[in-house]
This record gives sequence, structure tokens and C-alpha cells, in this order.
Amino acid sequence: MPELALPPPAAPVLLREGAALGVWRIDSPLHGGDGDSSGQWYRARHALAADQVAVLLLLPRSERAAGIMLRYADQAHELGQLKHADLAVPTDSGVTPSGQPYLMLDWAEGQPILRACASLGLRERLQLMVQLCELLRYAHQQGWLLAEIDPAMIWVDARQRIKLMGTGLLRMPDPSDPFERGMGLGSQPGYASPEALAGEPPSLGSEVYGLGALLCMLVDGRLPSMLGSGVDDVSPSASWAKLNAAEQFSLDALLHKAAAPYASRRHVSAEALADDLRAWLAGENHSALSLVAMPLSGVPAELVKPDPEPDSQLELAPRNWTPTPGRGRRLLMLSVLALGLVLAGWFGRKLLLPQAQPAAAVAAPATAQP
Repeated sequence: MPELALPPPAAPVLLREGAALGVWRIDSPLHGGDGDSSGQWYRARHALAADQVAVLLLLPRSERAAGIMLRYADQAHELGQLKHADLAVPTDSGVTPSGQPYLMLDWAEGQPILRACASLGLRERLQLMVQLCELLRYAHQQGWLLAEIDPAMIWVDARQRIKLMGTGLLRMPDPSDPFERGMGLGSQPGYASPEALAGEPPSLGSEVYGLGALLCMLVDGRLPSMLGSGVDDVSPSASWAKLNAAEQFSLDALLHKAAAPYASRRHVSAEALADDLRAWLAGENHSALSLVAMPLSGVPAELVKPDPEPDSQLELAPRNWTPTPGRGRRLLMLSVLALGLVLAGWFGRKLLLPQAQPAAAVAAPATAQP
């Protein structure tokens, strides 16, 4: 089972129990008080309604935190209209006496997905990803996408249910408006798509890349950026020795597609990724296998090397045949030469062999001369 890389420990800035933040009172730290780069999590209670519980996210003082607060102020009303049992959205915000910004979110239980999956098998991890994709289906239907992928914002509760802390949700940019790019603040390092790093606005394609990177972490324990020249050059599923060659090859193909550096090669949406994950879990073919040929039975998946990434502007060639410069011309010349040799042999046989005599002459012996 691969090791999962957790965020490096950081010195948490703890709030004392009972500390007052507006109408909220700090109850206790969450996740054992562990620190992470996304901020500190606390359980809080409403001062005027003791039965009203919320999650407090204490953000570090940074430009990114300032951007998160500005974006929440801009879309707070619309976020409040999202109603889903597995989605926690910000409902309030403020600044501590020491100057640290914070967000209050709907109450949710659980722990970050990387920590929760440390004790889970492969199928359970993939089923969690299916849940996350289905939750994003709801967000898409409401006009939102997950612009920033951060494992610390994706929790798993005791029933192995996904809980998304929706601080990274963003209204889908209008593609018809060239000036609307969305207030995307970027995913955590390693989860941002190549086009996002190049300055492109958030999209369903960049969301899929982040999900593919998270999928690589859950399967292999590494991000695509940690895999040398790219995920296409390795077999992430090789860590799971109980998978047979066909299962490994199929899962690798799925991972290669989800985390492809070219947006045109990825799944078109989280919904399409969920369909492929369900197909793999059921032992069925999926869309990623249309780009690669399945190996012969018994061939180890690590011996099957995918072809180099084609230009995203070109039509995809079959993956089981890689064209090389001049190959078509050489094949044509060889074909013409072979045809010439056949014709030369036929004419040579006509010229050199004696002509056959009529049947009657062959049957009657020649008469001797007197």
C-alpha cells in the first residue's frame, strides 16, 4: 500500500477555548489541532444558540487569504443558496483581535481525505473519488465549479462519506465574455493544471486535472509533478500488487487521462471521470481505454509504455501505432518494388520456358523417317 504524503507539520496558532469571535465562541480544535497550509480548523458554537454549531477556518495572514475573504464577500449571497448535505459553504467571516481572517462554515464532521485514506483500500479510495465527482455534479448544475483543489478542504466522515468544505467554489466564468476570468486564486501546489499555471481562467478541464492529481495521490502517494517527466511514464497502480496486469493497465490509462497535461486529452468533466471510475470498479471498459490498446494477457502493465503526447491541435492517432517521419513513403516504395519483382518473374517465366505443344502432338509419337 503506498504511503500518503501529508502536509508538513506547522506551528499552529491556537485559539483558546471560549475565545469570542463576534457571536461565535471557540469550542475546541479539530483534527487533533494539526496544522496545515490551508489554515486551522475549530469547532465553534453560537453565543445566543448553544445548539448551533459551525466549523471555523482560521486563515494565515497572506495575500491568498485576503483574496479568499474578498471573494467570499462578493459571492456570499449566492453561496448561501447552495443546499447539499455533503457541502459546507461559508456563512460568516471576520478578523480575530490578532488580525487573522477567519471563515465560518456549516458544521461538518470528518478529517482531511489524505489522512482518512491512510487506512483504506484501493476500492474504498476510488469510491470516495466517485462521491466527490457526484457532489461536483450538483455544483455544476447550480453553475459552480471547484476552482481550487485542496485536499485539506475535502473531508471524510466516519461513514466514509465525502464532505466538501466549499471555500474553493467559484461561479463558472461566462465563456462569451472575454473579460470575465473568475476570481480563481489557484489550487494547492501540484494540483493546479498547466493551463491554470499559464494564467488561464478556471474551467471544467482544470477542475478535472486537480481531481486527477488527487486521484494519483490516493493511488500512488505522489502527485503528477513528482513523477519525473510525467504520469504517462510510470505505472501509478503498480503499488497495489494484488491487481492483475489488465487491472493495472486499465487503471493507469484512467489516471493518465485524468491528469493529462493537455486539456484536450482529459475527461471533459468530473461527471465523465466518475463514469470511468465506476466502470473500473465494475471491471468494465471505460473511455480512457479508447486511447490505448489493452496488452496481451499476462503482459505486465509496466512494460506497456504509452506513446508521447501529441499536439493538442492535431487529431489523435491510434495509440497502438506511432507514425514516424517518412514511414509512409518507405512503405509505398517497398510495395512498388515488391510488385515489380512479381511482374518481372512472371514475364521471365513466359520468355525462358519452352512453349507447350498441342495435346494431340504430345499424345502421338513422332514417325521415324525411312
